[in-house]
Amino acid sequence: MSRPTLLLPTLLLIGGIAILPAPAVHAQQILEIDFDSGRTIIDDEWRAMMAAPVAVDWERNILYVDDAEEPEGIMAFSLETGEWLRTIATPRGEGPYEFPQGRAGIDFAPGGGLYVSGHMRVVEYDARDMPIRSWRPEATLAERVCNLGGAPAVPTLRGVVRRGPDGESEPVGPIAEPAGVADSVVIRDPDAYIRIRGTRIACLGDLAYVAMANEEGPDSVFVYHRSGEEGRVAVPVSGVRDRTGCMRRYQWGGELVEEPCPHWSERARLSFDDHENLVLLGYDNETHGAIINPDTGCYALIRNTTRGQHEPIRVHADSVLVFHNPFEVTEEDGRTVYNITGNSAYRVSMHALRRESGEPCPGMLPSVR
Repeated sequence: MSRPTLLLPTLLLIGGIAILPAPAVHAQQILEIDFDSGRTIIDDEWRAMMAAPVAVDWERNILYVDDAEEPEGIMAFSLETGEWLRTIATPRGEGPYEFPQGRAGIDFAPGGGLYVSGHMRVVEYDARDMPIRSWRPEATLAERVCNLGGAPAVPTLRGVVRRGPDGESEPVGPIAEPAGVADSVVIRDPDAYIRIRGTRIACLGDLAYVAMANEEGPDSVFVYHRSGEEGRVAVPVSGVRDRTGCMRRYQWGGELVEEPCPHWSERARLSFDDHENLVLLGYDNETHGAIINPDTGCYALIRNTTRGQHEPIRVHADSVLVFHNPFEVTEEDGRTVYNITGNSAYRVSMHALRRESGEPCPGMLPSVR
């Protein structure tokens, strides 16, 4: 499977990153999630599921998720009944099938297995959930993983690194230095360190889609083909920001930090729907994310109507898989405050999308009305 890729010239380098002109975006439609109807899959107050790493096997109706019940394992649940099916062991440690700093990414491997990644390590599991291969990518701070043409691949400071046939790391994209040199660049440039730690990746056939961290939200997703071609998919960022009405609070170094909520695309997770559209799901006060046709740039925005207690995870057909985080509503200085506990979902549900306004992209979500 190989989508056409828009080839664009390099304009300049910033912090060692090639910055390409973003392609123009096309007319949009606005979608909403219909929370008034739908199907509850899991509803368990003792669950505390994280939004990442997550993988969904729609063919077998299985959800793979990081839950606090199993700090050293990925839990698998049935999307039909919500029952726990099994746990894939992902222990912390320094061994070849262990993760020194815990797991960070997950994707499907050929033959029904899984790739699970952590800091500088990818472990491959077979269809019986047994670890069969460990790979240490030659890539700066590699953490996320995807299946690129039948082998695991991770994002790095310049492009993508893929596991070769003999277990060596082969570059995909404009990687100019070995990992050691890139590491020294990151050490000298704190912004580069933040960018690569927050980089996300999703693969479709021989194409790797990479979004780098940016506090303003990326204006495009980099696309790298195994043949060496490069391109970009524009991300809709204008007209959807509402940082003034939302503040987030979290503990950092033992201190409480309060800052404006990020733009939804700043940490948006990448995935694909069943029509091979690129899906970016994040969060801000107004927008859950976007569905983008990578070939045309035509897109649909998913509007946030219920604040952050609902967190969309995947789009499939005309519906969205949603995690529900615990929250409470309080009054502070005469204003309503939503206190949401992120990455602690206790409920999972499926809801249909509905079109609120705008013109639909040709062939995208044909059953949505």
